[in-house]
Amino acid sequence: MKKFTSPANSDNRVKTSVAVNNAGAMLFLLFFVTFATIPVKADFVGVSGTNIIVYQSNTWIPVSTKSLTLTDFTINGSTAVTWNSDDLKFYAIVTTTTNTYRLVTVEPSTGVCTDKGNMGGFFGSLTYSSTTGILYAMGGTSAPYQKIYSVNINNGATTFLGGPYPGIEEEGGIIAYNYTNNFIYCWTGLFFPTLSKINTSTFVEEFVGTGGPAGGVYGAVYIGGGNFIISAGNVYTVDISGAWSLLANNVSSRGLGYVDPLLPVELSSFTSSVNGRNVELNWTTSAETNNSGFEIERSNDRGQTSNEWIEVGNVNGNGTTTSSSNYSFTDRGLSSGNYNYRLKQIDFNGNFVYFNLSNEVNVGVPAKFDLSQNYPNPFNPSTQINYDLPLDGNVSIKLFDMSGKEVAALVNEVKTAGYYTVNFNAGNLSSGIYFYTIKANNFVQTKKMMLLK
Repeated sequence: MKKFTSPANSDNRVKTSVAVNNAGAMLFLLFFVTFATIPVKADFVGVSGTNIIVYQSNTWIPVSTKSLTLTDFTINGSTAVTWNSDDLKFYAIVTTTTNTYRLVTVEPSTGVCTDKGNMGGFFGSLTYSSTTGILYAMGGTSAPYQKIYSVNINNGATTFLGGPYPGIEEEGGIIAYNYTNNFIYCWTGLFFPTLSKINTSTFVEEFVGTGGPAGGVYGAVYIGGGNFIISAGNVYTVDISGAWSLLANNVSSRGLGYVDPLLPVELSSFTSSVNGRNVELNWTTSAETNNSGFEIERSNDRGQTSNEWIEVGNVNGNGTTTSSSNYSFTDRGLSSGNYNYRLKQIDFNGNFVYFNLSNEVNVGVPAKFDLSQNYPNPFNPSTQINYDLPLDGNVSIKLFDMSGKEVAALVNEVKTAGYYTVNFNAGNLSSGIYFYTIKANNFVQTKKMMLLK
């Protein structure tokens, strides 16, 4: 069982994160599914020239073709597209008869584009990362073109990040973001493609190996598990070492985008239990595909607005497995009150879905008075003190130095029964031994703490 704990103290929308690129005038988009607990299998979507084409995923047979349109412009080509999993829009680069490369959003079912702005130069590849929240482009305003830029999704403006990359031929760089290791992988060369990876912090390029068959790569997307899908006339899988194998023949459009459209997890149970001020969550999956992991989110009825959720921890997934997997997470140090929990399950492509705990969790009042040892101890300069009240009443917590002089009043007010935490910053005190005393009803207790500066 995977077991994690937190420090002391929906909807079922599926979001996909797809990088789809093209060095020429043809590229692919992926259909996406929202508001479904178990999405239907998605088709592939691509463009060839000024048309957008939907392909049946299993047979690669075109099932619909629409013209790309953009108000106030005439589209004469396109070079790249990616899916923004944060605002749920497809972003593409189209070329126009006014010789501009424009960033647009596009609706695959209609071909209708919405203009975002002129990118100010040649750009032949896009990929979006929900991890960094950045839309990346490869291209530039002067030769050598192959540099990495961030793109403003509101106006198309580009900001230089790194390059030029000498191993990448002009107009030959196709990029795809790897959600497993957070590198941008790049296919270089128009005729004998090689594979490199680019660090998203330093933007330094590192050669990996051969990246595909002779003839050049025109599109790529990460599908998790250390694997990409690329288009190079035919469709191939490529792993992070650059090894490639044929997936499908005779695809009429060049360029490719792909993401596993199936939810990566089948959840068979999700339960909770309460132990004092700690809540333990347990859940079981019957099977997993491409599962990166779970974020645990909590909301409560004290100081939060409706539908406000906060992340309280995370647990790694098991990738792909057909075996049952058990998980556990303990949320510690809660105050008395009612809480709701949900799991945000995320795959390696950035897709996610929520699983809500069916019951509300109640952290009740303690059975007896208690004062906990401060944590951390020794401390510098901040520490926490937990205390338990089984009854309503006035509570006083005071701090004293070694001579018995009172140096701080941490609590002095009426409190309702429950679990409490007081945070204390001793930034204005000198190093040494101190004592803190609680008085509540007839309960009195003193403990020692040590401040080390």
